[in-house]
Amino acid sequence: MDPVTPAEPTSPAAPEDTGPWARFKAFKEKNHIAFEVAFFFAGFLFDVVLLHRIDSTPLLIHQGVYLVLSALLIFADHRLHVVGKEPEGLLGRIASFRLWVMHFFLGTLLNAFMVFYFRASSGLLSFIFLLALAGLIIANELPRFRKQGPVVRIAMLSFATTSFLAYLLPVIAGKLAPWQYYLSIVIGSCVTFGLWKVFTRFNKDPNWTFKRAVVPGLVVQAALFVFYLFGAIPPVPLSLKHIDVYAHVLAEKTDKKAQYLLEYQPAPFWQFWRKTASEYVAAPTGVCLNRGEGYARTDIACEDDKPCEGLPRGSLCSAKRVWTFVRLFAPTKFEDSVKFAWEMDDPKKGWVPRNKPFETRLSGGNEEGFHTFAYSTISEATTYRVRVLSKDDREIGRLTFDARVGEQPTPELEID
Repeated sequence: MDPVTPAEPTSPAAPEDTGPWARFKAFKEKNHIAFEVAFFFAGFLFDVVLLHRIDSTPLLIHQGVYLVLSALLIFADHRLHVVGKEPEGLLGRIASFRLWVMHFFLGTLLNAFMVFYFRASSGLLSFIFLLALAGLIIANELPRFRKQGPVVRIAMLSFATTSFLAYLLPVIAGKLAPWQYYLSIVIGSCVTFGLWKVFTRFNKDPNWTFKRAVVPGLVVQAALFVFYLFGAIPPVPLSLKHIDVYAHVLAEKTDKKAQYLLEYQPAPFWQFWRKTASEYVAAPTGVCLNRGEGYARTDIACEDDKPCEGLPRGSLCSAKRVWTFVRLFAPTKFEDSVKFAWEMDDPKKGWVPRNKPFETRLSGGNEEGFHTFAYSTISEATTYRVRVLSKDDREIGRLTFDARVGEQPTPELEID
């Protein structure tokens, strides 16, 4: 009889963890897409609550903290990647959320930048820039994008640093200047390089090279530089709150306040969705506007740009004129200037300037925005537009309208 070979002892099966944490992890893995979407909307709703004013001190502090925490989380994640082992116990459970929290911080910052850039954007190039930013926000929520590791996250952090400084520096300086954006790009590049040097000191990873860890961030900075040169970066922190065309704009100033009398041409009844008419009609003759003490409308008739007889020097004739009235948001204690560039659509030459852009002072701080206005002359029946520009010639907003010379409809009055 053959000897019976004793069976090898088998180790007892590890008890299956069926506690609340294990059930939560199983639920998270099964519904990971729902979790990603929930975190995305949580960040967006968080922004909607906080994004009141771009110059809000608590908002600027909270965004600065998010930038610092994002950098620390990127460092911790890469450290654990090099070690190749996750921590155990409570620390391990906390560390398992690091990617979610990291992308929550970055997503929140990107959402804020989208809101602020959108408020200040105008024109096709700005629209292209916003599309690129929207693509980055969507990519931040995709698991495939997140699996690329810290290389992509550092590139996003580099973008976030420059975008944050792009409106922090003007808020601090109280004006908008090109050097501020150039300095933001330099600082964003230095942050990218500095993080790489710090990481290489603590994480001995031969794959963490300059090409993988720094170049992506520099590519982002180069793209932002090109966007800025072409005028595609919206002029944050400025934003246009209101713009429209009027038959007359008169300012009545007192010691305590100023109010604006706005005469507009109402839209026909069938254009129920509009307040002002889609076509502006300029009168061949009009009235004089005295610029002596405030603005006062008179009964003296005038034609074209002839002087108004019987009124002080500096009076204006409103004949064939169209006025635009705007409200611009600017941070508190902001002292700068904006420009009005009037253009006409010439059938042969395309858009041609009506005259040299009119520049006026801008003072911020009012919640409803800084009030100002400008006018131009209607010379023929065609399409006109007025572009509101920052001092560095970036477009804040525009208005395009059709106009002709003829008998004006009865205007209505609005007081702002």
